[in-house]
Amino acid sequence: MPDIVTLSVSDGAKETADLAAWLEEEDDLRGLVRREAGTVPEGALGGELQQLVVGLTSGGVATAVASVAVAWLRRRTGSVTVRVSGRDGTELEVSADQVRNMDADQLRAQVAQLVSVAWAGDTQREPGEGADGE
Repeated sequence: MPDIVTLSVSDGAKETADLAAWLEEEDDLRGLVRREAGTVPEGALGGELQQLVVGLTSGGVATAVASVAVAWLRRRTGSVTVRVSGRDGTELEVSADQVRNMDADQLRAQVAQLVSVAWAGDTQREPGEGADGE
């Protein structure tokens, strides 16, 4: 079973679905993104999309998730925020306001910070290694 990272978006189901679409378009992430609904209100037919869960098969997948999330945030016009939660419970929030005016070096640093949250907790492997150490 791969490690997982969860992503939640502050602006609700529509923005979460849009981020999911961006993630699903990335070749390295196809088939790894799962949409999770929240609790179903009484009398409703289904719950609203609440978060995204991505199976991390390698550090490269974690980098793809982080890169797509940052690129998606840069194109938001409001003050939307993405919360990334790693398997060890570590969380990091990144807002569109934070990344919109970053230069290339700052963007790389932000992606690296997100990867460290998504791929944290296993000191036996380096980023880029799979769960089996390869």
